[in-house]
Amino acid sequence: MSVIVLDAGNSIIKAKIARRDRSEIAFPHAFKPLTEVEYTSIVSRSGKQSTSQDYVRINGQPYVVGESAERHGVHTQRTGSSRYIRDYYGIFAAAMLGRFYERGMEVSVFGSHPPGDAIYREDLMKSVIGEWIVEMDGRERRFQVSYANTFDEPVGGLMNVLLTDDGQHYRHSDIHDGSALVIDIGGFTTDWIAVNPGGEVDYSLARSVPVGIQNVVADFEASFRAHNLNAVKDTPVLPPERVRRAIATGVFDGAGRRYPCENEVKEATNLVLNRIADTYQRIAGGALSWDSIILTGGGSALLYKRLLPVLDHENVILADDLESIHLANVRGGLKLWRLYEALQIQ
Repeated sequence: MSVIVLDAGNSIIKAKIARRDRSEIAFPHAFKPLTEVEYTSIVSRSGKQSTSQDYVRINGQPYVVGESAERHGVHTQRTGSSRYIRDYYGIFAAAMLGRFYERGMEVSVFGSHPPGDAIYREDLMKSVIGEWIVEMDGRERRFQVSYANTFDEPVGGLMNVLLTDDGQHYRHSDIHDGSALVIDIGGFTTDWIAVNPGGEVDYSLARSVPVGIQNVVADFEASFRAHNLNAVKDTPVLPPERVRRAIATGVFDGAGRRYPCENEVKEATNLVLNRIADTYQRIAGGALSWDSIILTGGGSALLYKRLLPVLDHENVILADDLESIHLANVRGGLKLWRLYEALQIQ
């Protein structure tokens, strides 16, 4: 049976399947129901072959999902227990199935969640189990999700570092033999998990702190606007990808110009870094408690250079390359799935 590993993060929805071609997909965390008139008009005017995969009919209801949804006005983004329902989390799962597969099939879903949402894992699984009729690119597919399971998001990042692709061998014996702290900086939460020698996850230190990169983006945009009034007066929304690049580099590129913004970035990142530093000392015990620290999640890439002085540790390991670290959790999730298969514990 095919499996899709899904990380429905608060900023970006990511998924991975076990296939060589187009095995990973990511799109912004956004969707909006459309009226039949809106959907039919868009599809008919674009033509079946050129319509974006953002436009999809799921169980009879038209939606716009992903990047195109951000251009369709206000959409409500849910967090915590309210998102683990069929009409929210399930919609993202079905949209991913339609993007990956051109024909219907029976499939399993291995979904991640922040450690703080572990109490909702049953809700997550119920939200995807069952039949999904997905119409995309002018074709209908029928999917039957017959099995679902979950894993903690930071564990995905850990497994991406710790295991080989087959999930049955260790890549880093130094991590396996020592104690490690995994820090996952996401959209709305920063998640923490401890790993004991031997690779066993210590769930006594599993926390989700309500601060993430979305706070940084919002604070940066407010600060950048305040310092560049003339440049932004005709721009109601700064392009999100340019904002993220500016946070990482300290320079905002736009209108053919370069705007140095290191001070704005410092202002925007101070709150998040202070909260991370507080949790690091108060809950995780600081640098001396760990042989290695593993960073995962898209926020880690944006804050990487500024995080290193906060962590003050000589063995900080990225769960993947900076350019693709937002995919580390689903890549590691697939390795964990393969480990479970080998151990026959699913």
